[in-house]
Amino acid sequence: MRKEPTDDYIDFALIGNNIYDMLFMKYLFSSQNVNSYYCEKYQINDEKKEIILKNIAYYFGTKGPILIDDKGLRKIFDDNGIPKTSILPNLSSEDIINQIDNCLKSDAVYVCNSNGNLDKYTMFILGYLMAMKQEIFFWNDIDESEWLMSCISKKNNNGYKEVVQSPLEIIRTFAYPYLFKKYKLKMVPGKYGEMIVDDEGNIGVDRNLEFNLQIENQKNEKNTISLLGSLRKQLIIIKEKKLQLEEKGYKVLAPKLSNVKTSENGFIVFEDDACDNPIVIEADFIEKCLKSESILICDKDGYIGNTVMFEIGFLLANAMY
Repeated sequence: MRKEPTDDYIDFALIGNNIYDMLFMKYLFSSQNVNSYYCEKYQINDEKKEIILKNIAYYFGTKGPILIDDKGLRKIFDDNGIPKTSILPNLSSEDIINQIDNCLKSDAVYVCNSNGNLDKYTMFILGYLMAMKQEIFFWNDIDESEWLMSCISKKNNNGYKEVVQSPLEIIRTFAYPYLFKKYKLKMVPGKYGEMIVDDEGNIGVDRNLEFNLQIENQKNEKNTISLLGSLRKQLIIIKEKKLQLEEKGYKVLAPKLSNVKTSENGFIVFEDDACDNPIVIEADFIEKCLKSESILICDKDGYIGNTVMFEIGFLLANAMY
């Protein structure tokens, strides 16, 4: 991880669920003399597509500022037959540990999610990295659980407003000085689609500026427990477990369970919640979990959703350090 915000980016870790995205980003970073790495098990067995990705990446990586967003880039991929998704091999526990270690050793992490979706193991890794305060960039917004994208986001000190940057935007962060001298000052300040050029010539995007999951790990309360699980799919089970634990003398700190007030975009708000803001509710939930002596994961029929995987990663990292 970078020690100071002013340090250069030299090494990037790439994670995600699409090898085509990761390979493109590897070549894009390479065009700017920035190293990038992803899991060795992720391979592309199509030399033609690999050459296409490399040519596109080096074209944009060396042409200087070109105003094209991630949707425009996706169209170029479609025109060249680059798939939106790919089937990745299953990872072992050792593979995931190695990925986390690689991410923490790198200056920052870039999440390759051009289709807006993330798998459970990526969510687990993101939760862990967020707890460790690693710098995280995203190719695109997460389609599902938008509140979670906001939780992961944080303000960076790299000249841009926050961490959601489409691929060609992030490369401008590392562009050679001569590119900035040659092109940057010629760009008229204003808004170009989702792209923003400020008065100083910085190019960036303007999304989710105000959010960050603020958590303080406080001392555990004795004989307490918190429950993790999908409130959408396992609410009845979670309520039953809560009653059983309370009968045994435990104090269940989280979640707060009362009548459901709203259920939108996969997030449930209860009548007893302090507010309707999912960010505040999730921050309070994580805080209660960190105060608990024990955590019980409710995984009826083996189901653990993306949000719970994120929470497990976050809590595990806090427990270990």
